[in-house]
Amino acid sequence: MRRTPGNLVAVLALVAALVATVLLVAPAHAASVRVTKSEANKALRTFGASIENPAVIRPFSGSPWDGRHFCGEDWHTVLVSPVEGGDASFTKNDAAVILDAISVSFVLNGSPLASERTKIKSVPDPSQFGFVNAYFFNQGRVLSPDELAVGQHQLSVSIIDSSGTPLLVDQITFFIDAAGTGACL
Repeated sequence: MRRTPGNLVAVLALVAALVATVLLVAPAHAASVRVTKSEANKALRTFGASIENPAVIRPFSGSPWDGRHFCGEDWHTVLVSPVEGGDASFTKNDAAVILDAISVSFVLNGSPLASERTKIKSVPDPSQFGFVNAYFFNQGRVLSPDELAVGQHQLSVSIIDSSGTPLLVDQITFFIDAAGTGACL
C-alpha cells in the first residue's frame, strides 16, 4: 500500500493525538528544574523525545498545547512532525517524494517564524500509526527564554503541498508565565 500526500493530514492528527495521550500521562516536570537549550534542541531532533518536555509547543487546536501555560524561564520548541508510511514495500525514498513536496510555515503573533527542518528519519514504532514502515521529519524552532514575552501568544502552522494546496492550517493560543508564577512554580 503506497501512501499519498492526502493522507498526511490524518497522520498529523494521529501524531498529535498519540503525543497528547502520552503527554497527559507523563510525569510532571519538577518545578525546580528548568528546560535547557540542550533539551529543547533534542526535542527538535528526535521523534517523540518531546513528549515529556514541558517546553514543546505543537500548534494543534483542541490539543493540550492549546491554551497551555509555559514557563518564561524555559527554552521552548515550536514543533510539528509530519509522518508518511505504508506497508513493507514503502521505502524512505517513497516517503521523501511525499515529504519533500510539502512546505511547513509558522506564524507567531502575526509574524512569520523562521524554522528548520530535520532530515527524514525512520519512525521508531511505525505500528502505532498502522504502518509497517514510516518516516518523518521534524520542523520547528527552538526559542530562548528571551524570545517569548510573558503573556498570551498566537501560534499558527500551515502545511502546503507542492501545488499550493493546504494540507493543514491550524492555530493555538498559549501563555508564557513569569518566574515564580503558574507554570514556573
